[in-house]
Amino acid sequence: MKRILVVDDEKNMCAALKILLENDGYSVITSSNGREAINYLTKGEVIDLIISDLKMPDIDGMGILNFLKETDTNIPLVLITAYGSIEVAVDAMKKGAEDFITKPFNKDVIRHIIRRIFRIETLENENKRLKDIIKKGKLVYKSKAMQDIMNTVKKIVSVSTPVLIMGESGSGKGLIAEAIHSFGCDRAGTGCNKPFIRINCPAIPETLLESELFGYRKGAFTGATRDFKGKVRFADGGTLFLDEIADFPKNIQPKLLRLLEEKTFESLGSNNTIKINTRIICTTNRDMKALVKEGLFREDLFYRINAITIYIPPLRDRQEDIMALSEFFLDKYAREMGKNITGFSNEVRKALTAYPWPGNIRELRNLVERAVVLSSSEVIKLSDLPMEFQRVNIKVHNPENKLETTEINLLLDALHRSNGNISAAAKELGISRSTLRYRMKKHMLKNG
Repeated sequence: MKRILVVDDEKNMCAALKILLENDGYSVITSSNGREAINYLTKGEVIDLIISDLKMPDIDGMGILNFLKETDTNIPLVLITAYGSIEVAVDAMKKGAEDFITKPFNKDVIRHIIRRIFRIETLENENKRLKDIIKKGKLVYKSKAMQDIMNTVKKIVSVSTPVLIMGESGSGKGLIAEAIHSFGCDRAGTGCNKPFIRINCPAIPETLLESELFGYRKGAFTGATRDFKGKVRFADGGTLFLDEIADFPKNIQPKLLRLLEEKTFESLGSNNTIKINTRIICTTNRDMKALVKEGLFREDLFYRINAITIYIPPLRDRQEDIMALSEFFLDKYAREMGKNITGFSNEVRKALTAYPWPGNIRELRNLVERAVVLSSSEVIKLSDLPMEFQRVNIKVHNPENKLETTEINLLLDALHRSNGNISAAAKELGISRSTLRYRMKKHMLKNG
């Protein structure tokens, strides 16, 4: 509940505003002068908005505004002013006041101003938390596709509707699930203290998944020597993240459907119905509609888990993110390994951008980590990357010359198998060392 401080030396005005605002669901405290209002603030009273008369004896509305600025107190201030003092009120807004209300005031105008202020404050808090997530390295992007996805995330964080995140393996589905949880779990901004429980469906044997999720009573089956709550109950009040939902066993899909629709379930060996308040987020890298057609996944469950669907494009389809992620991982691993590596060569940048990234972000992260380990200079060079990236670089420079590309691949393969030994590579190719060196120089290949 938002708390509003009303300051006015006219008791009737305080009483009228208190009744109006409390009827709108706000908590209201009143003060008859500016000095008393400042005392409230210095005592640490939690105030979300101040509505103050501009003209009062002793400390007036401008005095309260000056106090807020001097103490760097971030509380919006709305001034009440007579019609003849509008110019003064406008000047106060230039100095930091949020808005002003003229006497006699219009109830709808006051309501509109307050709603607008709190709506802007909410958006600013949401954007701040999103920026914090990005700064922590959990989300790095520049592409419009990812910007659109994050706009969707901001719209759905405040509801408990199930979400299905689709995309190739390694494309960042888990990070988006964490963002939905982290961004929405504590909209008050005091920190995320709600549980985020992750279940990797393919990693848990089918015979164990039901008990792992829903828990069991002691004696429910052989080996059940104690009660176990289960991951669903551990996630109560937070998020249950079911990674790769396509592998969820069909025999317990009805139980998951009931959990989604009724928020209730029973543990194994128990008849007690347990009710929980948990948001469920699922991911998949498979064609769920095809699985439904094949009878491997319940149609009603599929339509329940994808009430909101987010599709994450593969990294190759959002090239703007490739270098943004590469630079992030470079900075991360260079700092961790204590290396002074400041960037990538132009050849490497072209190769990274042209590469199709079948393993998506996971593959990119591993590649950059490997390059940092192997690099002995301040810039990541093409020779620090695996052989396939040198081939990509050649294709970028010679996209139409198939004969040269074939020759280059033969040279690279021979050098790779000989661990860079010129004599051994030349012998394998049936040419002299000098011929091999000439060919390497012609195609700008470096030994190593």
